[in-house]
Amino acid sequence: MPISRSRNSQHKVYIPSSARTNHYLLVKFPLTDELISLNNQLIDRTSEQPYQRLYQHLADSFFDVNNKLDIESGQFIANGKFARIRYSPEKLTVQTDEEILFLYSPRNHYSQNTYINGKKRVRVITLVFLANGDDVRQTSAEFHKNVVLALNEFIDVNHINKSTVRVCDHQHFTYDLFSKDKGVTGTQTHKLRTLKNRYAADDISLPDKRDVLTYVVADLPINRRIKELLNIDKSKEQPYQPLYDLISHAFIESANKQHLFEGAILANGLIPIVRSRLEEKHKAAGELQKLSFNPFEPNNNFTLHFAGDCLVDSIQFVIIATEDHKTSQGYGKFLNLAEQALRSTAEKLGYVNSKEELVIRLHQHLGYDL
Repeated sequence: MPISRSRNSQHKVYIPSSARTNHYLLVKFPLTDELISLNNQLIDRTSEQPYQRLYQHLADSFFDVNNKLDIESGQFIANGKFARIRYSPEKLTVQTDEEILFLYSPRNHYSQNTYINGKKRVRVITLVFLANGDDVRQTSAEFHKNVVLALNEFIDVNHINKSTVRVCDHQHFTYDLFSKDKGVTGTQTHKLRTLKNRYAADDISLPDKRDVLTYVVADLPINRRIKELLNIDKSKEQPYQPLYDLISHAFIESANKQHLFEGAILANGLIPIVRSRLEEKHKAAGELQKLSFNPFEPNNNFTLHFAGDCLVDSIQFVIIATEDHKTSQGYGKFLNLAEQALRSTAEKLGYVNSKEELVIRLHQHLGYDL
């Protein structure tokens, strides 16, 4: 009996009660010639913003459908920028040349906004559906179902070619690995079932052809103590490279001991954007570092993205769950392994757990063509 309990506990993860949760869906569809033709009366090619009325028409339709189905928070994006969503106790939206960052709390923040550039014909229009409530993880299946209903109505009303529509479901947990050392009491227990299995329990079936990806991003701040682990020679061409090498070596050694072999390490100041693709591709785009992984056929290495001539605010570790990490119960064991690897890394770096943070964000992603 004790052995059985021990094995079962390996598949459970105990997350601090202070963990923050996000759930949102991103829906993308191209602005095709067909859609342009259907709405030609809304396009004024003599105007400085010829597509403004078309985008506003689609946005109004989007919000009308959302209101009908009690989806309180949504964003309509037709300016060519990437949408990124993170938890924050304070509501804030930040735009750069490449992205729009939405910081919000599912419990406290509600919004419906448009982000339009009427001057140009964008390649893709993005609809953002943000979950609201006290426990968005518990209601995630219901929210997904409601979004699909809204999306189908939006598609029908606007005569959009359904086969061109892409749906991506994103769920996050965010917490400090050392919350307990800082006095946070209480835990949440999870097995981290796959989204497919969680949704199936609520009679929601997903398409057979879908992309899935589970991964961890951990953020290790480069504070003064970390900087002083080595004597940095600023006269060198890449003075911070030895520091990044030291930290990455500590992490890779710790990760490999936990049979974690797939991912990336960033020390270049860029924001990792992680996606599931058949072929691994990594490229920088402005302030974004785009990373693509195939969890079913991993390359079994951590790619390094360093800028040794610059001192970054933090190093980010991306740890990918491969097919071998998925058990019949879910990804709880994977997150436990990732936590052990990060704890070992922190120990090697002399972490002061009661004062220093090592923030983990677990991602569960699901994508499919409608």
